[in-house]
Amino acid sequence: RDRSVSRGLGDVYKRQLNGRVITVFPSTQKKLKIALCAGMLGGVLLFPNVNVEASPIQEVTVDLVSTDEEMPASVKQRVEASIIAIGNRILVGKEKDLFLLNQSQYNVVLSDIVNRVVAGYIVSGLEMEYGTTTVMHIKLSPVGQTIKKVNTIIEYRNIMPLAQELIQEDLVNISHQMSNLLIGLPVDSLGWAESVSQTAGQQIVNQALPEFDAHFKVDSGEETTVHISLVPRGEIIRTGKLTFRKTTIPRLFMYRATSKTEQTMWDLEGLPVDFVVRHREEISMYMKNMLEQDSFVKQYDLDIETLLHPGIETELLVDALTDHWIIQGEAWLDIGHEGKKNTAINGFLGHYVGTNDVVFGEVRFYPSPVTFNVFGGWQHYFGKAFYMGMKYNFSNNEIHYLVHKDFGTSWAFQYDRNFTDSIDEIGVLYKLHNYMTIEYIYNNEEGNWLRLIVNL
Repeated sequence: RDRSVSRGLGDVYKRQLNGRVITVFPSTQKKLKIALCAGMLGGVLLFPNVNVEASPIQEVTVDLVSTDEEMPASVKQRVEASIIAIGNRILVGKEKDLFLLNQSQYNVVLSDIVNRVVAGYIVSGLEMEYGTTTVMHIKLSPVGQTIKKVNTIIEYRNIMPLAQELIQEDLVNISHQMSNLLIGLPVDSLGWAESVSQTAGQQIVNQALPEFDAHFKVDSGEETTVHISLVPRGEIIRTGKLTFRKTTIPRLFMYRATSKTEQTMWDLEGLPVDFVVRHREEISMYMKNMLEQDSFVKQYDLDIETLLHPGIETELLVDALTDHWIIQGEAWLDIGHEGKKNTAINGFLGHYVGTNDVVFGEVRFYPSPVTFNVFGGWQHYFGKAFYMGMKYNFSNNEIHYLVHKDFGTSWAFQYDRNFTDSIDEIGVLYKLHNYMTIEYIYNNEEGNWLRLIVNL
């Protein structure tokens, strides 16, 4: 029999059989299609050893095109993989001549199967190139609405504003990339689109922002919205703090500026450590600019330097320096010292002579009993953490030799030799925070005790 099949635009099929045209309505059409598919596939699966020339199909490949030429490459790869899986299941291991003998019928069956698998598209053309490697040439047409615009929204949750700015810089192309990924897809294919956007979108984020995992939610429509939520990956910052490394002015004068900056350091908590490491310079400069905007810093033209040490405990080291002067103030309380003068207020005023030498005056006030000690002296700095010097106590006519060495930002050692009375005093200092230090003192005449120091 000479049988040909043509499909119209509606749901009604017309078939020509022995010269007569018959109309098949939807219910009958569905039954005929099911019967046709079952018959064809049953013949292949139940009778694979038909007496034809032995030439089994070993591999199936797909040549896929879209009629609108707007199918994203990542979606195309996913569709091709699904069609190859269909082809492998039906064709591989069967004799190619079996399919060649009934090619037009098998094309109808394969087109119907692809239509059921690839949502949002319909097969508008299918040609089979049978051989040991069989090629399926398929043309797909989108059906229904297609995605015309994509809005990408990054949901930052509790991420601090500074980190949001840095993430926006890292993901500056994400909107463009998501548009390229989705525009042109049928809205009905969003099952494909969402899974592909999860995979391809995660790859995009991983390349630009490797310290976060990204989760995607797609709201479909002609104008599609992609929501990206970020979850920190790896170690996160537990503590952020600001530490004065070196200051030449009383720290109380910097209190307003440092309070605001320290609050920003606390906001770093919860961010991935690796993210802060990668943006160390930008964050450090941001903190420096924040300190420099303070009115006191501007008025006295202080030189501010910052250095960020990222880690689970992230620390911002701050230098606040004047060009020529060193102004310092302390108040202390001795604990366990049996002598007098257990409380004192100490003021220090120094002036740079050259790069590494400082001449200074120092006044120490003891409230009980009321006593003043007045000193004058000189210090020579070997770098920022070590100095040696001499000072003269005008009140008691004593000459002192001085050594001071910092170890990191928290520990320090100092030695005071009173040449006049042959008294040695050694101190080990530990900084509790920016405004409080504790010192262990050993004196060869008076013994040892603790001193609490308030850094004014």
